[in-house]
Amino acid sequence: MFRRTLSVCAASALLFSYPVAGLANDSVSNQDDTYVVGFNEVLDLDVIKAAGGETTQTWERIEAAEVEMTEHEAASLASHPGISYVEIDKEVNVSSERSLKNWGLDQVNAPNAWDESVTGAGVDVAVIDTGISTSHPSLDVDGGYSAVDYTDSYDDDNGHGTHAAGIIGANQPESGLLGVAPEADLFAVKVLDENGNGSLTQMLDGIEWAIEEEMSVINMSFGTLTDSNAMKSMVDKAYENDIIVAAASGNRGESSTSSNRVEYPARYDSVIAVGAVDENNERAFFSASGEAVELAAPGVDIVSTYTDSTYGPLSGTSMATPFVAGAFALLKEAYPEKGAEALRTILQEEAKDLGEPGRDPRYGYGLLQIPDFSDASVDDNKSIPEESEDEPIEEPKEEDIEDNLIGEGPIETPDENEEISPPADLQSNVDYNDDGLIEVILSWDHTEDENTSHYQIYRNGEAYEQVNETTFIDFDVEPGTYTYEVTVVDADGTESEKSETVEVYVEEHEEEDTGFSWPEKVNNSPSFQDVDDDFWAHGPIEELSARGIITGSDGVFRPGEPVRRGQSLAMIGRLLDWDDTPVDTRFPDVDDSYFGSGFIAHGTAEGYVSGFSDGTFRPNQDITRGQMAAILGSVFELSKTIEDDRFSDVHDNTTGQSAIGYLAEQGIVSGYDDGTFRPGKKLSRAQFASILYHLGEHLIEE
Repeated sequence: MFRRTLSVCAASALLFSYPVAGLANDSVSNQDDTYVVGFNEVLDLDVIKAAGGETTQTWERIEAAEVEMTEHEAASLASHPGISYVEIDKEVNVSSERSLKNWGLDQVNAPNAWDESVTGAGVDVAVIDTGISTSHPSLDVDGGYSAVDYTDSYDDDNGHGTHAAGIIGANQPESGLLGVAPEADLFAVKVLDENGNGSLTQMLDGIEWAIEEEMSVINMSFGTLTDSNAMKSMVDKAYENDIIVAAASGNRGESSTSSNRVEYPARYDSVIAVGAVDENNERAFFSASGEAVELAAPGVDIVSTYTDSTYGPLSGTSMATPFVAGAFALLKEAYPEKGAEALRTILQEEAKDLGEPGRDPRYGYGLLQIPDFSDASVDDNKSIPEESEDEPIEEPKEEDIEDNLIGEGPIETPDENEEISPPADLQSNVDYNDDGLIEVILSWDHTEDENTSHYQIYRNGEAYEQVNETTFIDFDVEPGTYTYEVTVVDADGTESEKSETVEVYVEEHEEEDTGFSWPEKVNNSPSFQDVDDDFWAHGPIEELSARGIITGSDGVFRPGEPVRRGQSLAMIGRLLDWDDTPVDTRFPDVDDSYFGSGFIAHGTAEGYVSGFSDGTFRPNQDITRGQMAAILGSVFELSKTIEDDRFSDVHDNTTGQSAIGYLAEQGIVSGYDDGTFRPGKKLSRAQFASILYHLGEHLIEE
């Protein structure tokens, strides 16, 4: 079964991605794969059955199901109006790196909490990972669940989950090993296998179990670069149930620069994204940066529990995350009356500011600091971990750790003798400039280190160019078909294997007339019984209808319904007189029977929009305000380069950010009274018609 690999601790195929994230696969497999299918409103298994799929399980909280079906059946199902998304099952895996030291507890002030009798007692913490070693002498596992398909046991057969659990709640003072919340109740939720790999569906099962069992805190030291509607819905449900969710931001950072590489689920608003720092409170070179980072915590050379009753050090944002999960366990005990949002605010305000003043992409609000709990009401008579006067706590020594070396860690720091990993996730986009020049834009994923010298670009199998960044632009390309690969070259001149190959087809392209004018009015243009004269968008709807840009159906326009991908391209295509001849597109869910197939073929060929990673286009999926701005910005080349902070929720990494600034500056779009733009909010048909009309008027005035 084909499953896409997700890296641990992203970026997903956006609705209108720019640049286009590669070419779709023209071949359609008849092999059954596992998909997650989400419904707009009510889960309807008959729809899945009618498409040829077989439902294997459901998640009613998010109106989604796990379905076995072929790629063709999935594409067909994706075009059903009741379907919100169809996602192929993906793999997740852990991410950590090995080293020595044990220093994080003092750095986050954990012992001060114990002095106030706050130890996390009675707080249920779910460690969603590879499981937890139930026989480890430093851990008490209160229960758990296995979502993997080869065992019902939640015992750890990898070591990663046990390491995370020890950072949260190890409780063996005589050995010198304590967690942040040593009396928290640990629950092992096994969603990753012995190799640290798992699937999206397994992760959904694990989070759902944690919700049903009313956990207080969830720790997820893994992640993926691929966005998922199902994943977002499930972590949102957990947060709605007042469960704190902490997740690793990812180990895809860059050594000297800040980049937006925070992975999912950490990138979602309902999740606390955790970055890693070293003993000097400097960002670990591997720790991902981005606007989503909320807190930083110790993540380099952290000694904790491991398999077979051993201890050892690992590094990674996977290690930083359980410090934060443990801190929330302490807060839940100290302030049981406070909800998840209030507790989250406490740690944001208590954080030790690092880097740039205020919240920044490298450290978030700053280094995790456990607050003063002198005002908390807790049981003073319970057993508190403390140093014995007769037998001093024995700190783990390097030689002791060497006796129990962690063998194959989930991810190890490469040294000079290890094989160089090739670049991953090579993407391509063709840019047809107005002056007639054609460019091929390549981008790939690779975490640079001090031993990386450069990247070697291969075109049509031959060495072509060398670059120092993870992007490359092939300028002034002639029409034709090209193949590209990329390798990594280290300081000694050693070259990695080639990346995956991408094939790029460059079409003939003529310079276009960039002037804009309204299409001629048509005869017998429709009027709509559900758009009254006093309706706020009556004028734009009437004008676009008169020019054949919008048509409606059966005498109604349905102005309040969300506008869909196919509909938006059809309206833009009619406005700009694109070829509307029905065609079988390269997308299996858009053939010549779909009313907007010609417009979709044109829009994708021009690079204005792209399909999804599974090869589908999903013409019936709703678009958001941000995605609307992104496609209008791409089609009409709308860009605002001046800094604009008028919307508090529009940042450099927001979809359509530049076009949003342009449209707002021209008065074509506006925000809400609270100062937000809400780029993730769905856009109605009436709103899209109004924006399109006023943009056209503005272009004519220009």
